Amino acid sequence: MPSPASAASGTAACCPRPGLPSTGADAPMALRLYSALMHLLRGVAWPVLWWLGRRVPAYRERWPERCGRAPVPAGARGGVLIHAASMGEVQAALPLLNALHAARPELPVVFTCTSPTASARIVEACGATVHHAYLPFDTPGAVRRFLDAADPRLLVVMETELWPNLLTLAQARGTAVVLANGRLSAGSARRYARFGPLTRPLLSALDLLLVQDEAARGRFDALGAAPARVRVTGNLKVDTALPSSHTALVDQFIAWTGGRPLWVAASTHDGEETVILEAARRLRAEAPDLLLVLVPRHPQRFDAVAALLEASGLGWQRRSAAQPVAPQTAVLLADAMGELTAWMALSNAVFMGGTLVPVGGHNPLEAMQFGVPLLAGPARFNFGDAFDALAQADAVKTVQDPADLAAAVLAWQRDLDAARAVGERGRALYAQSGGATARTVAPLLDLLDRRPRRLASADECIWVDPGLLPTPAQAPFDPATGTPAGHGSGRGTVWWQRTGDHVLLLRHYRRGGLVGRLIHDRFLREPRAHSRAMAEFALLQRMLGWGLPVPRPAAARWQPAGPLHYRADILVQRLDGAQDLSVTLQQRPLAEAEWRAVGAAIGVLHAHGVDHADLNCHNLMHAPDAATPADDRVWIIDFDRGAVRAPGPWQAANLERLRRSLRKEAGRIGKVARWHWAEDDWPALLAGYQSATAAFTSPAGR
Repeated sequence: MPSPASAASGTAACCPRPGLPSTGADAPMALRLYSALMHLLRGVAWPVLWWLGRRVPAYRERWPERCGRAPVPAGARGGVLIHAASMGEVQAALPLLNALHAARPELPVVFTCTSPTASARIVEACGATVHHAYLPFDTPGAVRRFLDAADPRLLVVMETELWPNLLTLAQARGTAVVLANGRLSAGSARRYARFGPLTRPLLSALDLLLVQDEAARGRFDALGAAPARVRVTGNLKVDTALPSSHTALVDQFIAWTGGRPLWVAASTHDGEETVILEAARRLRAEAPDLLLVLVPRHPQRFDAVAALLEASGLGWQRRSAAQPVAPQTAVLLADAMGELTAWMALSNAVFMGGTLVPVGGHNPLEAMQFGVPLLAGPARFNFGDAFDALAQADAVKTVQDPADLAAAVLAWQRDLDAARAVGERGRALYAQSGGATARTVAPLLDLLDRRPRRLASADECIWVDPGLLPTPAQAPFDPATGTPAGHGSGRGTVWWQRTGDHVLLLRHYRRGGLVGRLIHDRFLREPRAHSRAMAEFALLQRMLGWGLPVPRPAAARWQPAGPLHYRADILVQRLDGAQDLSVTLQQRPLAEAEWRAVGAAIGVLHAHGVDHADLNCHNLMHAPDAATPADDRVWIIDFDRGAVRAPGPWQAANLERLRRSLRKEAGRIGKVARWHWAEDDWPALLAGYQSATAAFTSPAGR
């Protein structure tokens, strides 16, 4: 929300709501249908939360946050918004958060989640260093209210939290959007592929996809993510520090259990406990001293699992009773949160829950760090790549039923050396995965540094980059204050405008063809964020965040022109020392290295998924100074109607359009002046293009 001071001065805070309804007529039909479905599901969500609150009262609390109506303190606005759904994602986000705080201690952070257990962990781990709230339901209104309140410059969503309205609305308001620690199973990829009309805009809204492994990268690529925006950074959970209470808990548990050997069934689900308890009954006959520590995944199931234990006939007790384990106890129900790692550190074997039922399993990394041998059922699709690596290293054993499970645990109990060997192979894989935090935080900071901020006028008719123009009122849109710079790459005259230390180029948008003769510079009204100047301004800012060779936009303006139309203008920073490529080609031929540089600039653009839509030799800027390296002498301009898209035929169409423009100019200019281009120059351009795209698509390049 704008502060009173900013409202009084006639401007909104940085990155304001652009006035683009995600369910408007311009939005993709799939997104509108999705939003309608989310509105319906929200009606179901309230009774579900109330029902869950029977066992976990926290589900009945803080409901305004789930509607996006909770205030965000002024000191927490304008920074980074990190969203991690549940406990596992929160644990993965903590090392990233710590690294961000270390690098930018002044950067405000809002940290959201969706579950009470994750909320408790955020409060415990972060305290007052972040502002914490629940993420609202993914309906346009709730998300928009929350983003208005938090006003983030950067949104980081963890692992698989790809909420369409959150991502697209954040991007529409000028917030950089990043997926961190991303993972995508083969099954999830197939489901996303079935909803292509919704998946494509969702992926286009992501500035970067920082994923755990090559398999995830390949699946995101196949879904249509631009290859240059997908990077393998590793698994952040490997860098997660153990809780400060870990050592004390381990010592406490040793005392409670009296040093008895134990095995852990971790993060179990409904349908698995009966199998596990049958295995425990069989083990009781062979190894009566062996203790099972049973850790259900969800705290609301603690009582249901206790009822199963009561009916099993096995001796059992609750961890929450805080009593030493009795000799006759065969099963300890770990009905306390945040203690799983301590139990794993003490165990002789760990069974990973969610793998005997079609849940898909949970992350095995926590157990791997302790060198504990792993057991799992066949349903591992959530972390299939991690389990595949474990299987290839002979560091996990597959079990199908109680007999398999009991036999495996008993075999390792009787041969501890063999068990340790299996566990150490898992620990070695764990050690190879370190460093993900540094590989993740570096591109986030780079994106924050490169991508300019956006400031809007109170009526949102003018956007400016405050690094070039401190307020919208200072944007020099009047041609009378400038000097003509000749004709633009499109239609009409462009002007140089000076403001402070900056020289800007003013371009007024005009129609072409027969329509242009009738209505000249008027365009049919559309939401302002999608209007010609605003869309180009936003796209240029995104491309600067990726480090692409484009001019920096200074301001964009939308003006009403009657009840049905609008007019538009844009100001961009001058590219010092650069001129239209067609001008250079009238002066001299380009060397092969220069043509390769032209192709490389286009290739990098395409690798990031940017469709220029009107690529021609007048939209390429070239610095003719031979003292400058060729790779630093090419820029691409005039992105009116440009867009971020999934890779496709448009890439070849862009190149063919450029080639036609070179041929056209050869026929037009070549009649009256020298035109230094020939078909023999095209292979050098293509070579540069292919080399640039291969850097992001080929295994060697990556």
